[in-house]
Amino acid sequence: MYNESLRKLLAEFVEAQRVRRLSASTVEARERALDKFFRHLVNAGIEDIRAVTRQHLRDYQEVLMLCGKYTVASVHTHMISLRRLFEHLENTDAILVNPCVGLRLPKLPDRLPRNVLTLSEVKAVLQRPDTQTPKGIRDRAILEMFYSTGIRAAEMAALTVHDVDTQNGFVRVNKGKGGKDRVVPMGHTASRYVHEYLKEVRSKWSLENREERGLWLASFKPHRPITKQMMLVMMKAHGKAAGLALHVTPHVWRHTCATHMIANGSNVTYVQRLLGHRCLETTQIYTRVAIPEIKVTYQQSGPRLKITVAPAPAPTRFRSPYQYKVKPGRPPIVTAPATTDSDRV
Repeated sequence: MYNESLRKLLAEFVEAQRVRRLSASTVEARERALDKFFRHLVNAGIEDIRAVTRQHLRDYQEVLMLCGKYTVASVHTHMISLRRLFEHLENTDAILVNPCVGLRLPKLPDRLPRNVLTLSEVKAVLQRPDTQTPKGIRDRAILEMFYSTGIRAAEMAALTVHDVDTQNGFVRVNKGKGGKDRVVPMGHTASRYVHEYLKEVRSKWSLENREERGLWLASFKPHRPITKQMMLVMMKAHGKAAGLALHVTPHVWRHTCATHMIANGSNVTYVQRLLGHRCLETTQIYTRVAIPEIKVTYQQSGPRLKITVAPAPAPTRFRSPYQYKVKPGRPPIVTAPATTDSDRV
């Protein structure tokens, strides 16, 4: 275990991240990463954070890469946590030199989303919940909202009854990834099922607890708000019942929503705002996933594909040379022959 100064430093950093309104999962991930880093420092004989150099960080990154326990993405996340820590220390004048400046992070693999549902698979999963039962109505509303909005599981689980406008078709996402709020549109079908859930199901489940504001409630008493883990179990069950080989997760719905929107001709910038991506490059991966659909759309409406041959221009009518008519009794008009160079010579 590391010393008291490092424990205090970690507690102050975690509190600073919470003040910045970062999501709980992000704060917990950074806390775990820094806890592991501090243990590494103690094993290396370093107990003062000011003694950390860039070479120490490079050695730690190499240890993470070679231990075989982490993927490249996990190592990248660990090093980002260290970068945020030393930025915080530099801003608070706890250190004079930031050792993370100039540190090259491991390059992330350029991977495409592997699991994207087809339209037939989407219909098969959406039709699995029994809408004749309260639980089935709730499950269908959750699945429809996931497919319509593409929001994350944590964002879905954190929704309240005040965040949904079924009349106008909008959902307010509070404290999404990066602590940012956004408003996303919701399709007509999703709005209809969410409205039915609120009117026919949730109103009865919340009779014993009027103060509950969570949107999605459990089907069993005392009808507490469901968690994202419960949503995951529900989705996998419906996906398995629909005969799908892949695991249907909230992120699969997110990939499917974005891919289908771009395949149907939606603007990439609009999809970026819908998903809450900070960088447009993150959203552009879905343009490569939807290549077959985009190709079909291009063949139907792309430029220079339906070339119409312009009609040949009408031949120009030239006036024939004027023919002088010789009147009776007048001598004919004789024109002088054209002179040539030989005549001039």
